[in-house]
Amino acid sequence: MQRLFGIKEQKLAFDIFLHIGTLIAILIYFRRDILNMITKERRTALYVVVASIPTFMIGLMFRDVVEELFSRPHIVGYMLLATGLWLLAAAIYDRFKSPERRKKPGLINSLIIGIAQGIAVIPGISRSGATIGAGILSGIDKETAVRFSFLLAIPAIAGASLLKCRDIGTGLMSGDIFSFLLGGLAAMISGLVAIRVLIKMVKTDKLYIFGIYCILAASFVITSM
Repeated sequence: MQRLFGIKEQKLAFDIFLHIGTLIAILIYFRRDILNMITKERRTALYVVVASIPTFMIGLMFRDVVEELFSRPHIVGYMLLATGLWLLAAAIYDRFKSPERRKKPGLINSLIIGIAQGIAVIPGISRSGATIGAGILSGIDKETAVRFSFLLAIPAIAGASLLKCRDIGTGLMSGDIFSFLLGGLAAMISGLVAIRVLIKMVKTDKLYIFGIYCILAASFVITSM
């Protein structure tokens, strides 16, 4: 979108506000799940921590490489294509799977999903798409995979935002605070809508539509860049 609008350099503070808006959307939508995870389902909280470890390690080890990829917009197109194919594979597998599926994530499932989230630091790979697909393909019930994916997003988004917060003061001084707040609000609202739509798609066995959307988006990006 930056490229389409002719924005050559996005202010870091604006990027942080977008992340915070998305995080608030997840906290609002999954507030009951978060409360249950803290008070009752503490094993799920443990698996969120376990899954966050490979994400953190991958992000830390390949940080410079990933930042360099952000200067190559065409990479986004190919990674959107990979996301679409990944989701279609998960949808097909889910359609022909055994009816017995895990209702809760386990240690191995958590690590696999965490690795998928780590790979999603590459621009163009959908974080939710990668983790939900990994959850389904690793043997978790699709609704559990969606829930765990968004719970796992909380430490990932919060951690990424905190790493950049040291530069937010400079960004606010040199930017338009109203634009930052408006961007964060837009991210929160669109995030709430996107979560609702995605969950409905998963419940009605239409995850493949998200895969097709990613492939179409990839075709547009590849041909326009």
